[in-house]
Amino acid sequence: MEDKIWYLKQINILKCLTDKELMTLGSQCSMIRYKRGDKVYLPQTTPNIYFIKSGGLKLVSVTSDGTEIVKDVIAEGEIFGKFFGVDMNEQEQVIALEDCMICYLPFSDWQFFIKDNPALNLSFIKWIGLRIKRIERKMDSLYFKTSRQRIVETLIEMGKRLGKRDSSNNIIVKLDLKHDELAQLTGSSRQFVNTFLNELRQKKLIDYTRSTFILKESFMNDENGSFSN
Repeated sequence: MEDKIWYLKQINILKCLTDKELMTLGSQCSMIRYKRGDKVYLPQTTPNIYFIKSGGLKLVSVTSDGTEIVKDVIAEGEIFGKFFGVDMNEQEQVIALEDCMICYLPFSDWQFFIKDNPALNLSFIKWIGLRIKRIERKMDSLYFKTSRQRIVETLIEMGKRLGKRDSSNNIIVKLDLKHDELAQLTGSSRQFVNTFLNELRQKKLIDYTRSTFILKESFMNDENGSFSN
């Protein structure tokens, strides 16, 4: 139980809870591990709310011919779930980008838990609002921005949302996101993503390994979008 409570303390929207409240919530949660490529839930499963202790996942939409299109990326400290009822796209799936550890509980139990906790209720509502805004920004970006702009904006957004600063003030995003997955996420071709990321690396604005993006401070502070022109 102590380990589960420690994990829950790392979840962004749960940081307003006391240890006693976390213990109550933890007693209702189950914990499960997933390996890269595992489906976290299928369209037919019961609505749950999921808390990501470690690892990253991708939200994908599956076309009629079986092609996966990456729509979003979620990672450690975040939440997700199919809890919006019939309004959810039945072709959406969540798939592990890397090995993950996740706590979850039925959404009905979550609703019962938060109804007497105004601070958590507000935190959850804010999260929903931010998620909707992020989806709206992405739709605008796909229609009105170039591939270069979309890639830069996606990296900066992931840095702000998922990154941590190192001793050199760089933003480190630990996420096993392949170039073809970043291409799907930004509506670009894999070849273009490879070329543009190499260009940014040569300019010493970013660096990356198989499972990590390193975003330099100058890149994160590019308010005028000069790197994407």
